[in-house]
Parts: sequence; C-alpha cells; structure tokens
Amino acid sequence: MTSLAFAAALFMQVTPASLPPDTAQFDTPATHVLVVRVIGAGSNVPPALRDYAATLRSAVYLAVRPDSAPGGELPVTIDEFAGRVQWERGGTLVQTVTGHREKLLAPTPYTIGTMLESPWVIPHLYGNTIDIFQLAPTPANRTRVSRAVHPFSPVGLAYYRYTAGDTVRIRTQQGVTTLVPVTVQRLARAPRDRAQLVAGTFYVDVDRAAVARARFGFEQRGGGAVSLTETGFYFELESGLVDGRWWLPYRQRREVQLTSPVFGGAAAIRLVTTLSDFHVNTGWTPVPAGRSRLASEPAPRGSDPFAGWNPAVGQELGGVDIADFADLRESVHPQRGGGPVKVGLRYERGEHLFRYNRVEGAYVGAGVLAQPRAAASRTWDAYATAGWAFAEGTPRGEVDVRRYLSPGAPKGSPAWTLQAGAYRRLRNPQVFRPPLAWEIGYSLNALLSGVDERDYYDAAGGEGFAIRRSGPWSLRLGGRVERQDSVSLNTHKFLFGTATRFPSIGAADPGTHAALEGELGYARGAGAFALGNSVVASLGAEAGLGDFRFERVTARLATRLPTRFVTLALRGDAGVMAGDPPPQYLFRFGGTEGLIGYPLRAFGGTAAVLGRARVLLHLPPYGSRPLYRIGFFAVPPLRPALVASGNAGWSSVSDRSKATLARLGAEPTDGVRTSYGGGISLFEDAVSAEYVVPASGGKGKWYVGFVQWF
Repeated sequence: MTSLAFAAALFMQVTPASLPPDTAQFDTPATHVLVVRVIGAGSNVPPALRDYAATLRSAVYLAVRPDSAPGGELPVTIDEFAGRVQWERGGTLVQTVTGHREKLLAPTPYTIGTMLESPWVIPHLYGNTIDIFQLAPTPANRTRVSRAVHPFSPVGLAYYRYTAGDTVRIRTQQGVTTLVPVTVQRLARAPRDRAQLVAGTFYVDVDRAAVARARFGFEQRGGGAVSLTETGFYFELESGLVDGRWWLPYRQRREVQLTSPVFGGAAAIRLVTTLSDFHVNTGWTPVPAGRSRLASEPAPRGSDPFAGWNPAVGQELGGVDIADFADLRESVHPQRGGGPVKVGLRYERGEHLFRYNRVEGAYVGAGVLAQPRAAASRTWDAYATAGWAFAEGTPRGEVDVRRYLSPGAPKGSPAWTLQAGAYRRLRNPQVFRPPLAWEIGYSLNALLSGVDERDYYDAAGGEGFAIRRSGPWSLRLGGRVERQDSVSLNTHKFLFGTATRFPSIGAADPGTHAALEGELGYARGAGAFALGNSVVASLGAEAGLGDFRFERVTARLATRLPTRFVTLALRGDAGVMAGDPPPQYLFRFGGTEGLIGYPLRAFGGTAAVLGRARVLLHLPPYGSRPLYRIGFFAVPPLRPALVASGNAGWSSVSDRSKATLARLGAEPTDGVRTSYGGGISLFEDAVSAEYVVPASGGKGKWYVGFVQWF
C-alpha cells in the first residue's frame, strides 16, 4: 500500500478551511492532507512528555577519502564517549561524558573529540524548528544553536515542496508501524529571506502523525558557478518508539563534509550516537534551567564506562562512509532561475586541477559540470575537463556523460549508472596498486621532493560502462577503444633544483587497444592501512581485441584485523595473462609498492603473485584513553607495538613475452622471492622504524617514517 492510500483515508479528518489555498507545492492532494495533519499534531512537543534520561554511546571521527582511491575512507582519528543524556521540555539538555577513549593515525595532541565543548545530541524531531547544537560555544561559554525551519511546522508550508513515497513498515515493541517517506525541497516561490532551510526525507508515522526518522542536509546559501571547495552539513536521525507514544532519538549521525579538488578528495567530521535505556518523566529539574551544556563526570576508579562495548575502538559503530550522503550533496544547494540546466566550474578529481610529474611537468586544467537545475530531475549529468601539460606541451582532458537509472534510490540500495566518454589521459601502467592511493600525494612528492618513479603512457579514445553499486559492493562492465603511445621524460626539475629520482620512462608499444573489461569490487574502509576492521577486495578481467590481443585476470585483497593485544594486516595481489601483451600491460613489481627490500620494479612477467603481512604485538600501556588532558590539549595514547613483517613475490613469463619483459629491465623471480623485517611502530602503525632484509641476498635497509607500502 502506498502513502497515497494512507493519506487519502485521512482526508475527511481535515476540513477544507484548514488547507492552504494553493496546493501546487504538493505532489498529490493526499500528500497535502498528510502533511497538514502532521503539522497539526506534531509541531509541538506532546504535553505528556515532560523529560527523559538515557544512556549515551558516541563515536566521533575525522575521516578522509582520496578521490583517486579504489577503497573506502580512512579514519584519521576516532574518539569514543560513554555517558548519559538528560532533557526536559523547557529546552534544557545536559549531555554528561563519563568515559573517553581514542585511536589516531596522526601524532597530534588534538582530536575532534577533545575539542568538543557543546552537546551534539539532537533531543527530538518535534516542534516548529530543527535545533542543532553547534559544536563550539561562544566566548561567553554559551551554547549556540543553529535553527532551521521545520518542514512539518505551520511556517514550513511557506518554504517547502513535499513529495510522498511508498510506505515503509518497521517492527517496534508495539508491533508493526507504518511510515511514509516525504521528501522536502525549497519551494520555488519561497521567501528569499535568511531563514535556514533543509532538504531531504522525513519519515512520518501515519498512526501518531509524528516524524519518526529524518535524513537531510542544511541548505547551503550562496555558491555561484565556481565551485572549488564545497561544504555540507548532513544528518541521519533515527528515533525509537518509547512507551508506544513518543518518538525519541535512538541513533543519530551528524556530519560536516569538506570536498575540494585542491585537497584531492573529501574530509568529514562525523558524530555517530546511540541512545538506550530511556526513562521518561523522571521529574528532573535542571539547574540552571534553560541552559544546555556538555558536562564531564569521569567514572569512579575501578569502574568501566565502556563495559559491554566492543573492546576495539571504532568497531561497534562502523559501516559508514563519506559517500553515503552523495545523494544529498546536490539537493542542499538551492536552485534559482537560469533555465532548466545548471552549468558551472566543477572538479571531480584533484588531478584535473593540478598535477606534477616528470612527463607533463606542471599540468593545470579546468572542469565543467552540467546537470538539471532541479535536484528531483537529476537523472543525468555531463562532466568535461581540459588542461595543458607545460613541460610536455600537450593538451589532455575528457568528456563524460552519465545516466542515473535509480536517482531516488534509498542509501545503500542497488543503483545503476550508464557512462560514456572520450578522453586523452596520461596513464600509469602499474597493475598491483595500493587500495589507499592519493594522487595529489604523488604530485607533491614529485614537486617538493623530486621523487617520481612511476612509468607512464599516453591513451586517447572512448569508453562506455555500466556501473552498479549496492552498499559496499560495486560492479563495472564495459569496454574501450583507444590509441596508446609511449611518452618521454620531459623535465628533470622539481621545486628546489634538479631531481635525482626522475628515471627514464619504461617502454610502451604504440597501437590501437580495443578491449572488454569487467570488475567486481568490495570496500569496507581503506584496507590494510586503516583504523579498525577494514576490507578491500576486487576481481577484474580484461580482453584485448585490437592490435594488442591478450586476456588478463587480476585479484586483490587487503584487510586489517585488530584486537587488544595483536593486530594483523594482510594484502595479496595476483594476476595471470595469456596471448601477446605489450610491455605496458605486463606485471611488474619490486620496491615499496611491491616486494619491499628489492630494487624498484625488478621483477615481472605474465603471471605474478604478491603477498604482504604485518603482525603488530601491542605493548603496554594497552589503554586507549588519553594519557593526560587539559582543555583542548591531550596527550594521546602512543599505542606502541613490536612489528614483524613478511613479503613474498613470485612471477613467471611466457616464451612469447620474454623479450618484451627484458626491454623493461625486469625478469621473472626464478622461484619465490621473500623479505622480512622487524621494528617498532606508534599510533596504530601510522609511523614506524623497521629494518627489512631481502632473504635471497642483498643488503638490509632501514625504513623510517609513515607506513606506506600497503
């Protein structure tokens, strides 16, 4: 049964005089009836609800997601809080923290959690406004509140357009409850004042005429055709039915995202909170009344405020990602005039704005995105980028047109995208790439340190793919036709002089490559280099049908398995090919991005297997609580660990490809090549000092600094 049928059954409960005269802002008259009924019943806190108290569990993340990484996001810091929440209908909310623990990949005395000085729980979804506590107080130590016009308030009718979806049934302790999702957006004729609005979906309990859940973002003011940096404020608020009468917060997620091509990806501040053990109408009287605040009350010595939690920090509240709000990212920008299509300067990858390497030198480009102006009509978009490689004297760029077959699908549900485009790109032929790859990091390394040791070739042509995403799974099927050619080393310069680590470019055969391609992927986190449990896996296949006739299959698995005393990090890559591949398609490995301890890309062939493992034996102190804290400053837990590492690689080459491999200066491994190492690491294995020895001969080497070969 749809929401239309439910709302139509309620039509007689609302008199015509109670309806606004203009119903153009509703998709159907039944939606109109439903919205007006909810406004009448839920725009004020129910009189019988005086106060509540609940137990709090909260995780606070600072996470980043490179735009060039095949895996998921990377948490940089994680804070977890235990405590309680007390609220009373006069508007006072006191959030008390009784326990704090943390993990971090950066040796910093500050985390997002240590800088929070205001409550972050949103007490309910009743009322005429949506009140969000800001995360920092005023200089006078008064908690600030951002207020948005509630769509289900009388004032909301002047600002929003409402569209109802199909009903959703959920099971509560009282039985099955029916919810109707209502999507809200800025009304075209809404007043152009400074009122803060939202865009998203609100789930309405038809029986109780109340909002039970909401998923929305704050509408962003301003923003013209130029979009180099974009900020978004997003919320997922799930309520539970308490005593069969009131919808009170059960799980909340609030997130601040910053996306920028200069940054080369996105960063997010995320707060995920669960509330449980509700006690309603306790008679609590706040002192002072009317002042919401964040309080600290450390648990008594000998007690554990985290009892019942997963012992590993970050495990219990995982499964979230920056990409979860991709559908809201465009909805929160108001659409104002200018025709049915919106065109503006936009970058989808940082490397489209700037990159630096020994082939192109400095590359600078521009990007443009065209899409329907109305968010509800965004079933397609077109993206184009073009730029100039100054040292090479060559233009490069691409044009992509995408058709979204499931534009309004709920988060995590299966969705198809059709994509076709033409391009001229500088390609890196490395097959076994790390799941956490940051393209801007390579550019900065080349520009500032004079280190660029990757191979490249030029590719120009067209491609078409069908892409399906469902939760952490992805599927990509399609093909391409392109002209490939070799490139030359065009500069020896970096910012501070002549680079000593700009080697010559590996051979690449010219020709027309026509191929069918497919890849199945799974990503939960960033893989072996991460915080908490993480898995990245893929299986790919390619068949060349043009000048280069060959078949290739590759597989990858990277995972991290942490416990209190031991952490295991694993990565495996494998591939096999048949036919007559050109040099740019052969497997090559060696060095920090392959078989550590051996020369760079010393080995290769038409079949290869690589394995890497790290075992961390954590040393005392084992705790995850800050060692000392005063104000924003905290001495983080060092989390020292003894490290044992092992690396193994094997390759072979077909008779037809022996000469091609020799042109690249590589050779098959002649059996399994291994290396092993040991040392000490800090901060969840973010930095380490290790001595690695190649087992089949050669001199050992110290590796000190950030862990990077996973």
